Amino acid sequence: MQNKKHYFIIVNYNSGTNIIECINSILRSKKIHPYIIVVDNASKDNSLENCKKHFPNLIYIYNTHNIGFAGGVNIGLRFALEREAATITLCNPDAIIDSECATKLISTILTKKADIISPVIYKYNSPDIWFAGGDISYKKMRATHTHIKNDFQNQSILTTDYNTGCVMTINPRVFKQIDLFDEKFFLYYEDADFSLRAKNAGFILGILPTAKAWHKEVSEQENKQKTYFLVFSGLLFFEKHTTGLKKIWFLINLKLRKIKNYFDLKKNKPLSQQVHKAYLDYASKK
Repeated sequence: MQNKKHYFIIVNYNSGTNIIECINSILRSKKIHPYIIVVDNASKDNSLENCKKHFPNLIYIYNTHNIGFAGGVNIGLRFALEREAATITLCNPDAIIDSECATKLISTILTKKADIISPVIYKYNSPDIWFAGGDISYKKMRATHTHIKNDFQNQSILTTDYNTGCVMTINPRVFKQIDLFDEKFFLYYEDADFSLRAKNAGFILGILPTAKAWHKEVSEQENKQKTYFLVFSGLLFFEKHTTGLKKIWFLINLKLRKIKNYFDLKKNKPLSQQVHKAYLDYASKK
């Protein structure tokens, strides 16, 4: 395992000091030598400079503007794939992994028990689970996290509809067959789209209960932006992945949601403006 190239990709955009803690957690990983790529999406805070000061020997790639999560990930992926990476792990700058997490995820990939694997991710400084699998609901036209409360530690690998880009280890052969992340998704749903394409191609997705990580979920502090992109990217995702009767329900569901948003705007409900803008921008791209 130590003789192979295991790459970690972190897309940074104004992550403050969180990225320092993230990188430190990766460097504490046992039994591997991590190759860490930091792709900076033109951060306006001092996170990149601070990171370079603490870790001058990492691989840094700079973008002239914010090209989104998928765009940033793809730049890192091309770099790693060109250098014959044995495994590639995506890690959010506000995520922290356990010292044995990467080793367990990588071992699962190398032993071919899964092609894409994520740990159970807990909320930062909390026993509560943030992600233990994902569910794609065509009824609600929504992708949601699964929060398992019962004891699952004795299970080897949990099934999932999708893996989260927060922490995700991938076998490089997946990219050779289904290509990279879809850059139409600027933020959110890019991981669900990638996972679903992989699953449809016959690759194995899973969650490893014995591997642990924690997520600070800094995006929760950006409710307006988060709401906009969750709605906008969700529409792109379900338009892309629905056919036949599901497509008809998608259009009906969208119409009903627009009607609800109309009345929410009348009542001046919080975030209704962001939802409305997402609908308008989605319609303009048709």
